[in-house]
Amino acid sequence: MHSFLGVAISLALLGLVSSQATNVTHSLDAYIEQNQRQWDAKIRLYEDEMDNFRLLFSKRLEAIDSQADSMELKLNEASARLDPLALISPWTRNCVQNYSSTIPTVNIARAAIVKCKESISNVLTSVESTSNTLKSYYNVNVKNGLADCVKRFPNAQLNYTICVTKVVGDANKYTVTNQNTFNTNLKNAECTADSRIRSSWQCSFNQVYSYTSTVEVALRLVDDCIANREVCGSEACISGCPNVTNINLADISFSNDTIPNPFRLISKQSECLTFKFK
Repeated sequence: MHSFLGVAISLALLGLVSSQATNVTHSLDAYIEQNQRQWDAKIRLYEDEMDNFRLLFSKRLEAIDSQADSMELKLNEASARLDPLALISPWTRNCVQNYSSTIPTVNIARAAIVKCKESISNVLTSVESTSNTLKSYYNVNVKNGLADCVKRFPNAQLNYTICVTKVVGDANKYTVTNQNTFNTNLKNAECTADSRIRSSWQCSFNQVYSYTSTVEVALRLVDDCIANREVCGSEACISGCPNVTNINLADISFSNDTIPNPFRLISKQSECLTFKFK
């Protein structure tokens, strides 16, 4: 990038010089080259600022991946705790099956959290456009302007000098204007990226909080279920029975002498049954 602009302009001028043997252009070679170096440096500065922008905001979104990793660890710990309990007895197995079904799988939880990351790939569109516009000005306008000076004043030193300094002066003015536009667009891009990152963080926090609460509640219910059986000391313990049948009062006609058989789905292996009226 450093030499491309300078080489492009220099080759154009050298081609004209060789065809119009004159020493007029040589007098301003150092002046033109010095400005070319400044223009190259400006383009590099733009590219560095955009690269730093992408790196900075990408790093800020990596925190969401860390949250997904932490959630995965918590879910694996919950599985490591519940799986052995399910093997102790039919009672503990029922407790685990009844109350752990709300715990999400690792894949579901990770996908939901990572999905919170909003893309920032397109927030630099206007910034990149501003940079490309400046590159085009240097590569087209400046090159053509300097070449035109050679064509018009091959032997007139003063006129050639005036022509070149005007081309260079216009380029420097354009650079200042372009720089202001670039800075404005970059600031706007930062605001947009900040907003998207805050939204991403809030989304991931909500997901992590929800899943964490679900896991904690499930673990507590499993523990309570098992503890109730132990306290009761009887296989017919009703208060801690893991087999629950819900009876919706709205579906029952109180004027009838009968109701649908609530034992229809109970097997002979069931040790207990709890009725819950809604």
